[in-house]
This record gives sequence, structure tokens and C-alpha cells, in this order.
Amino acid sequence: MVYDELLRFADTPIVRLNRAVAIGEADGAPAGLAALAEVDEHVPRREAVAAYLHEKNGDLALAARLYADAARKRTQASQTSDYQTRQAESRLNQHLQHHR
Repeated sequence: MVYDELLRFADTPIVRLNRAVAIGEADGAPAGLAALAEVDEHVPRREAVAAYLHEKNGDLALAARLYADAARKRTQASQTSDYQTRQAESRLNQHLQHHR
């Protein structure tokens, strides 16, 4: 599998996450879920991948809950990112005003 090769060169959480999806497509959802178990639970989009694999495996109730969790985390991450961007812009503007 391509992702097994990639892991030898770049063993990152995102590569492991993508590998779980690929395994789920190639070998079935249970195999993908087993591969996903090796991915840290704090990796972004992990819940979305888990939801997809559980949906593919027929566990629609769990998939729905995980999709909702993924959407909630995405919204929180977006809000944090927006706040950090505004803070950076503010610091940059202050810096530019001091050097005029």
C-alpha cells in the first residue's frame, strides 16, 4: 500500500489518518477502524474519519454522533483561528504605527 511506503518516509499523524481511510476503502471499514485506532485522538479531522468509517460499517447512530462532534470541533477551531488572526493583525498594526 502506498501509505505504508509513505509512513517509512514521513510518519506523521496526517499520513496515519489518510492511511486509515485508504485501508477502510481497500480492506473494509473494520480494517480502517483498526488502523484509525493507531491515530492520536487529538489529530484534526479524526472524528470525521471515524464517522465515515462507522457509516461505511453500518453503524449510522455512532456515525451521526461523530459527524456532529467533528462539525463542532471544526467550528471551534475556526473561531480560534479567526481570533488568532485578529490578534496577529492587531500586533502588526501596532508595530507599523510605532515605526512610522
